[in-house]
Amino acid sequence: MGTHYHIGEFAELCGVSAKTLRFYDQVGVLRPASVDPRNGYRRYLPQQLEQMASILALKNLGVPLAQVSAFSANGGASADRRVILNNLKRKIEHSIQTATQSLNWINAALDELDSGQSPISVIVKRRPAVRIASIRVKLRNYAEVARFENELSDALPPECVGTLRGVLWHRCADSGSPEAEPFVELKKRAPLRGAYEVKELPQATLACAYSGIGDESAERAYVAVRRWMRIRGYRLAGPKREIYLQNMLEIQFPLDS
Repeated sequence: MGTHYHIGEFAELCGVSAKTLRFYDQVGVLRPASVDPRNGYRRYLPQQLEQMASILALKNLGVPLAQVSAFSANGGASADRRVILNNLKRKIEHSIQTATQSLNWINAALDELDSGQSPISVIVKRRPAVRIASIRVKLRNYAEVARFENELSDALPPECVGTLRGVLWHRCADSGSPEAEPFVELKKRAPLRGAYEVKELPQATLACAYSGIGDESAERAYVAVRRWMRIRGYRLAGPKREIYLQNMLEIQFPLDS
């Protein structure tokens, strides 16, 4: 019989425990060269030292044990090793990119705290399509939108109107005259009469922030959502939405997916 090692000897040479070798045997990562049928003792050949070194090297690089096992079962070919390492490289590069993005977002949140103002939290929501009645109008000023909201409410039978109310802002004052579209949810079919239009408010993924009713509070929420989108690389995918929530506003920016 050629040179062989008992499990304790082989474990010491490899720098692992005998328990690890037994586990590797069980999961198929490294089988012993032979097992004594009388006492169950495992024996390893000197050539398996190199195989074990290759297994440990992959494991120390972060390759999952299941992939190490498959690699070992296929004979440890260089081509397989290259595939495993390239896959691991791509995974780590993605992790680094994700971690870098998270770090940038955390730094931005810390900068906001340093500004001395209370931070405005921005969250992402997915909202389904909603049937609405609306009036799209150009305004001389923001306050004028209230008149058209009242016109819309007066034109609709109360039994048709749902709970969702708000304004779609197609243009703001800084890009010319404001252009708004007051809307209300329809819970049942409304007669097609008057100046309003019946349409579907499309489903959307939205960056959202809450504010008070006042202009200053709402503007801070707008600034917070714009900043949040800029840092994360999002683009606007439709008119901004203001949703009325009793004495609060929910500012919603549709995100380009």
